[in-house]
Amino acid sequence: MRVAVNSSVACRIDKRALKRACIKALRAERVRRDAVLSLAFLCEGDMCDLNRRYLLRDGPTDVLAFPMEVETPGGFLLGDVVICPDYVVSRKGEYGIEDGKELEYVAIHGILHLLGYEDDDEEGALAMDRRQREILGVAGEVER
Repeated sequence: MRVAVNSSVACRIDKRALKRACIKALRAERVRRDAVLSLAFLCEGDMCDLNRRYLLRDGPTDVLAFPMEVETPGGFLLGDVVICPDYVVSRKGEYGIEDGKELEYVAIHGILHLLGYEDDDEEGALAMDRRQREILGVAGEVER
C-alpha cells in the first residue's frame, strides 16, 4: 500500500502521521496490498470550486473523495482524497477529537467514501463516524 501526498497550501501538515493513518485505515478495511491512494490538500477557494463542480454545492467542505479503481503497472489506483486544511482547522471543535488528529480523521473519512461508505443520512453518518474513530483509536462523537 502506498499513499502519495500532494499539497498546494502553505500550512504545516504532518505527512508521516497522515500516511500512517491512511495505511492503518486501508489495512483495517482490508484493501488490497498494491493499492495506491492519492491525498491532496487545497486552499478554500480551490475546494469551493471542486465542491461546486462535482457535488453542485456552494462553499468549501473538509474532504472530497474521487474513486478511481484503476489497474496500472504501478499498482491499483484506489482514488483521490482531497482535504481543505484551513476549513478543517476552522471546524476542529466539531469533530470531537483531540487537537492535531483532525486531518487524520477527515482523511480516513475520505478513504471510507472511496470504499463505498455513505453519510447521506443520520445512520450512515453515525456508522462512518464510529468507524473513523475505531480506526484512529479515538473516543468521542461528532457534533450534530
